[in-house]
Amino acid sequence: MEVVYEESLLRVRELQDQLVQLDVERWSLYAFQAWNWWLLVVFLIVPWIIWIKLVDKKRVVEILLFGMVIILITVNLDSLGTHLGFWLYPVKLIPIIPKSLPFDASVVPVAYMLIYQYFRSWKSYTLALVVMAIVYAFFGEPLAHWLDQALYLKWRYTYSFFFYIVTGIAVKWAVDKLVKLAKE
Repeated sequence: MEVVYEESLLRVRELQDQLVQLDVERWSLYAFQAWNWWLLVVFLIVPWIIWIKLVDKKRVVEILLFGMVIILITVNLDSLGTHLGFWLYPVKLIPIIPKSLPFDASVVPVAYMLIYQYFRSWKSYTLALVVMAIVYAFFGEPLAHWLDQALYLKWRYTYSFFFYIVTGIAVKWAVDKLVKLAKE
């Protein structure tokens, strides 16, 4: 039984290696020629430039903690969703890193961090979060689909709407608790 298990594990590893090789070959042939690859570069860099200009320097560690937790959640859930076939990304910034790094580590967390920074009360934060969820789920994601940045296979924009809200509430609650604990 152990030999069969190891053989199947090695076969999975072999297939993963082939997939990575195909991904790298496809990327190296097409990435720099694709306008939407350059759009990913913009999506990765511009939000952070905006954030650097707007961040409250007195709260930068707290806001970054908030953002890093958002990044951990979005990168891992995006990886899971990709693996489960909910969506795929026709164009990747770099083939061996998480598939949608510009969204998961820039566009989405920067928006969350700015909302966290500017809307301190729960009421205003939740309202801003709902507005962000509407914009991202029902305008941003269809636009990403139209721009050939994402292809949604078994996913509905409504799921994203609730994801943005639940994630934002959970992370704010946790970070607020940590900040309060640190001040005691």
